[in-house]
Amino acid sequence: MIHCRGIVSHSSKGACTLRATLSRASLSAAPSLCCLPSSPSHGSWARRDRRHHVPMLSGKAGSHNDRSYCRYSSTWNWSKEKPSHSSSSTANNDMKGDDNHQNNNSSNGNPSSNIQQSILAQCSSLHSSIMPLNSQLSGPLAKNSDRGTSLPFVFLVGNHSSGKSSFINYVLGRSVQTAGVAPTDDCFTVIAPGPNDVDQDGPALVGDPDIGFEGLRQFGPTLVHHTQLKVREGIRNENFMMIDSPGMIDSPVSSGGMSLGYAGGGAGPGSTSTAVMDRGYDFQGVVRWFAERADVVLLFFDPDKPGTTGETLSILLHSLGGMDHKLLIVLNKADQFKKIHDFARAYGSLCWNLSKVIPRKDLPRIFTMCLPVAKNEENGNGDISSTEALDQRALADLHQSRDDVLAEVMKAPKRRIDNVITNLHDSVHLLLMHAVVAEDVRSRYSKRLWENRVQEASSAILGVGLAGLGIYLSVPPQFSGGVVAATVLGVGGMRWFNASKLKDAEEQLLSAEELSASFQRTHPQEVSDADEYYASVWQRTRDPLRLSLWRTGLADFPAVTKGELGELQRILDEEIPKLRRLASPSHHGSSKENESSQ
Repeated sequence: MIHCRGIVSHSSKGACTLRATLSRASLSAAPSLCCLPSSPSHGSWARRDRRHHVPMLSGKAGSHNDRSYCRYSSTWNWSKEKPSHSSSSTANNDMKGDDNHQNNNSSNGNPSSNIQQSILAQCSSLHSSIMPLNSQLSGPLAKNSDRGTSLPFVFLVGNHSSGKSSFINYVLGRSVQTAGVAPTDDCFTVIAPGPNDVDQDGPALVGDPDIGFEGLRQFGPTLVHHTQLKVREGIRNENFMMIDSPGMIDSPVSSGGMSLGYAGGGAGPGSTSTAVMDRGYDFQGVVRWFAERADVVLLFFDPDKPGTTGETLSILLHSLGGMDHKLLIVLNKADQFKKIHDFARAYGSLCWNLSKVIPRKDLPRIFTMCLPVAKNEENGNGDISSTEALDQRALADLHQSRDDVLAEVMKAPKRRIDNVITNLHDSVHLLLMHAVVAEDVRSRYSKRLWENRVQEASSAILGVGLAGLGIYLSVPPQFSGGVVAATVLGVGGMRWFNASKLKDAEEQLLSAEELSASFQRTHPQEVSDADEYYASVWQRTRDPLRLSLWRTGLADFPAVTKGELGELQRILDEEIPKLRRLASPSHHGSSKENESSQ
């Protein structure tokens, strides 16, 4: 039997080629699953009050007034490990020998626990400081977006029967989710570590002010009733959560889901984008809400439906756009292929379909993997494929890809630091662009308004002056009365005419073309440099900005001061780079490395 090892490369059109190379892999080629060290006691779940029986994270109360700070400091100490007798003496020696190293970085070059908590607290404070301006301007940031979840989490989305639930059970080390060929669950399930097994329904989960999912209420009661919380003891993810999503499947009303846009950010008047409500709630919007807050996002495909489900491609296009830094695409159940030719066709089909929604020449890496099956009690062999089509030695690559995905999942707690800073940077950029363009539009409208008012006032003053001159020169009162009447009628007619013209001008200023012109006028250097980042931020800002201006009205839209804009710019130029330096690992050329060497 020929053991084939698939090596796939992408062409410029997304097509795939497959080369079969002979290999003799040993049975021990697949690395085994390693458990994370135990997390500290404050990272575990405990009951807040026996009368209510609500699972809560212990240590969140405290005396600090900032709720988000308490959440960060009490639940995100994932870098701490339970001390052991063998390592205590070594730790004491390290503390005595190198104080600077302890204060800045851990032994592996990553920030220490104190530094991590400080970064999270500063991010929370800075994010909270910009929310009043966002509320004042009806900005693009969602309500409570400055409050993160109590623990980092991994979000899984994909086709039904693609192995999401099985992968969760594999990571957790125990059976928590029900797995099957047909769709088995229609809920978003939050799985969190705890001392006891406790289940809660959606209203209790969303209503909990501390766990961090209260923002789901905006999607309506149907979504709330289709969420649930599972607290489980004895699972391997003691310092992060995992969230399972309903399997995606095409429905007749969605027409494959490819042509319907996501309207989560809102649209201005006349927009044709509508939310897909074939599940009773905006599924694309909910997926994006979870994905924006997740630390790792896994998108699952399976051999039976390799990218042919329109809803999955629509989610990738509309809900997961701009999240490449934390998105992993997984082709699961790759051990089901009986022939290498079948694998080539499925992989090529997936790449072809992904190329239709990913606007890039090079496609992202696709992790082809499989999960181990139960041991055969008769012969004691492990990891036996259900199809018996592949020998154990031919599964080495699939096992390696599985372990690569598992490693990324286990990095979720450490990635929370970078994701929080990235979210702050992104939020400040969105709000700053929203404020700058809105102020430009408002000032242009205000200029036209004042020009009309000056014109009306000048006409009124001229008429009153003529009437007064007539009285001074003892002109017959009929003349003065006629001048006053003509002035009143003229100013009234002028005011009506100016109001109609001002309304037309407001509609013109709120058009997509004029808003784009305002963006180009306020960001000339970025437009001249063809800065793609600013272009992408503008694409996300334009529709919410248009809707905000249209709802409030340019006459009532609040002005933005230079001090407020300067504060946002200061956060981008000073505060965020400081946080990046604190969070970055030590390396040659970094400021921390230079300071320690001096």
